Amino acid sequence: MDKNAILEKAHPLIISSINKYALSKDEFEDLYQEGAIVILESLDKYDRSKSVDIFYYLKNQLRYFYLNYGRYNRKTVSINEPIAEGLELGDTLMDESSCIEDDLLSSAEVEEAYRALMDLNYEERYIIQESIIKQRTLDDLAKELGISRTTLFRRKRSILGKIYNKMNN
Repeated sequence: MDKNAILEKAHPLIISSINKYALSKDEFEDLYQEGAIVILESLDKYDRSKSVDIFYYLKNQLRYFYLNYGRYNRKTVSINEPIAEGLELGDTLMDESSCIEDDLLSSAEVEEAYRALMDLNYEERYIIQESIIKQRTLDDLAKELGISRTTLFRRKRSILGKIYNKMNN
């Protein structure tokens, strides 16, 4: 079979591959032409001795081509790019790694935090010192205290709430 006949029979295959595998279908005509080129190049590489159906081979070639097409040509955007007058993209990003311990220590004076910590009873102070200051895992501390990890997590959250309230009142 000549290349033109195969290309004509592969027309529905190219269209279905674009619809199924292409990341963006905005450039449909370009994608179609690129697919036709892939088929013509693949016909030169096709080895009949391997007993693989030619259209199955072409289908896989198109599949991998369209899956990779445009993957490496994505536009990169700088966080320093202006999005409004006096405002950059980076200014709109929030730090999602922030947690209550960071907010507590960054918003309060160390002396206030110390006073609030000293107002706690011994067990509450021990939980905060071990989990935050010494950075022990909740699992390890829960085993030592003989309580479940969930219970320890809730108690720690409650204790941090007490400290936070004392520091902000």
